[in-house]
Amino acid sequence: MTSDPSLRDRVVIITGGSRGFGRFIGEALLEAGARVVLTGATRSSQLDEVQAKADLRFGPGRCITLAADVARPEDCQRTVTAALEQFGGIDVLINNAGRGSAEYRATIDDSTTRFWDVPIEAWRRIIDTNLTGAFLMTRATVPHMIERGFGKVFSISTSLTTMVLTGLSPYGASKAGLETAHVVWARELAPHGVDVNILLPGGASDTDFITQDMVPGTVGQRTGPGSMLLPGDVIVAPALHLCSDASNGMTGRRIIAKFWDATLPAAEAFSACVQPQHAHPEIM
Repeated sequence: MTSDPSLRDRVVIITGGSRGFGRFIGEALLEAGARVVLTGATRSSQLDEVQAKADLRFGPGRCITLAADVARPEDCQRTVTAALEQFGGIDVLINNAGRGSAEYRATIDDSTTRFWDVPIEAWRRIIDTNLTGAFLMTRATVPHMIERGFGKVFSISTSLTTMVLTGLSPYGASKAGLETAHVVWARELAPHGVDVNILLPGGASDTDFITQDMVPGTVGQRTGPGSMLLPGDVIVAPALHLCSDASNGMTGRRIIAKFWDATLPAAEAFSACVQPQHAHPEIM
């Protein structure tokens, strides 16, 4: 994948970086010469594997991994502090950590979960991670970007149809709230040189976020003819573009990764992913 020269030594924090989109984006950024901080809610074998692989391929000190739960303000601040101490600054924050219907569906014997069946603990975990977690990480990070007069924040969302899918009200509510918050954050941060955007794959993707009971098969091998899943790395190319200087000044926009055409120059491919801007967003 061709990458923008501005990614060299760019410092990027990615939450939820032990697997799925976060891991794919982190590896691609390291390939492009960036310096990356990856977090996971707990210290897991997956996070250890990411660290070992990064050290082996790119040398020690290019990537650091942290056990940090975005739902905890102190963990968010600790992540920011670690990035500043290790790399001396923060250029990009990617709010990728997320929870979905797996938080409650395994405990309910019904193919369609009604909102009144969702345990309050599951509702809170999803909202606390997907919405409040993005708020806490962004709140901890942007003062350093404002001080420099430069920064980029983008968060991973979901399709509008998924937001209102029966059985997914906690997940849909978290992502709808995330997107409306970003409209306001983009407006408030624009005078400070900080861009804020939303990135989404454009459909369910072949990562372990989509569990085996949702779509059977081996993760990473569930795409192809007749599959409902997009490739797991569909998000990578537009994510790298958003991290680079090529997207400077673009803010308050919604970018759908599946429309990226790898046969086009990057600027054209990215332009095709950017949704039209609506002066008056519609919720219902």
